[in-house]
Amino acid sequence: MKRDETTPPERIPCTNCGDPMRQQDKWCAGCGQKVYQGPPTVWRLLGDFLDTVFSLDNRLFRTLGALMVPGRLTTYFLRGRQKPFFHPLRLFFVSGVLLVATYSFYTTQVVGESLDRSMEQRRARAYAHQFGEALRIGVDSLQVAFPEEIVRIAGDSLLQFLGYDLAEPNDSMFIGYFEYRGGLNFAGTEFVLSNDDEQLLPPAEIVEKYGIEGAINQYQIKQIIRLNRLGLTGLTALMGQLIWGLVLLVPLSAAWLKLFYLRRKHKYVEHFIFTLHTHAFIFITQFFAVLELLIFSSNWLLLLSIAVTAGYFLLALKRVYRQSWPKTLIKACLLSIGYLLLVPLA
Repeated sequence: MKRDETTPPERIPCTNCGDPMRQQDKWCAGCGQKVYQGPPTVWRLLGDFLDTVFSLDNRLFRTLGALMVPGRLTTYFLRGRQKPFFHPLRLFFVSGVLLVATYSFYTTQVVGESLDRSMEQRRARAYAHQFGEALRIGVDSLQVAFPEEIVRIAGDSLLQFLGYDLAEPNDSMFIGYFEYRGGLNFAGTEFVLSNDDEQLLPPAEIVEKYGIEGAINQYQIKQIIRLNRLGLTGLTALMGQLIWGLVLLVPLSAAWLKLFYLRRKHKYVEHFIFTLHTHAFIFITQFFAVLELLIFSSNWLLLLSIAVTAGYFLLALKRVYRQSWPKTLIKACLLSIGYLLLVPLA
């Protein structure tokens, strides 16, 4: 029987790979692309983007539900139950980006304005103090050349009129850094830096003037001074680099875990996955804590998250590594101390 030419064909080619599809198909069996029905609307485009980035389906809620129970998501993943949940790296990056975005917004909106104002005041004081020192030297030279009493009185009056107290001290600040003492030995230390030098001298001259030895120590001081001078711009740049510091922190933390559970014969990747999931939990709790700080100007959730994170880490270690409570408690304390040393390093 001859088919009517007006009847639509039973098969249509995929616009991506050309494989034939039935008209009722929504996806191509060959390449998996969705059936093309013309340019999407703006809302459809936005919805597809959110679905691609966050996969807003049941997997999201299953992943968050399992993540909220200490160690459950890691246990599922290591036992092979992976399809219903987000990939650990994807979960880590999405939660990390949310955290960094909220912290960046908070620092720029709340801290940034006062930071810039403080920077401007310190810079103004540094230039004023430098000018005052030059003026004092000029007045002293003039009094030596003309020792008459009227010249001394006039010089002192000029300094007082311009607001330069003869006994005015030079403002200073404390610069803290991790002093490298060889091997893996770092010790927190600080030195007093005058406000004039901090604002006016190049970083290389500062480390030379104050006798900072060692390439690692000098690098830290130079970076701290550069960030201080940038103010809000430096703070924004620092927050932008925070995600990469977190990325570095994960393999270091996994190696720390491997060291403590060396006799358990766990592979490094298992510690790595545990670390990814633990950090994802920390990022999500901190994300909501900062939101509460932004919206309600209250930090009780931020303080509560510290205790919750400590308890979560202890219970997750117990579930995943299955050691006795005394061993788990001791290792949790030692791991936490090591982690606090790794954070500033990363």
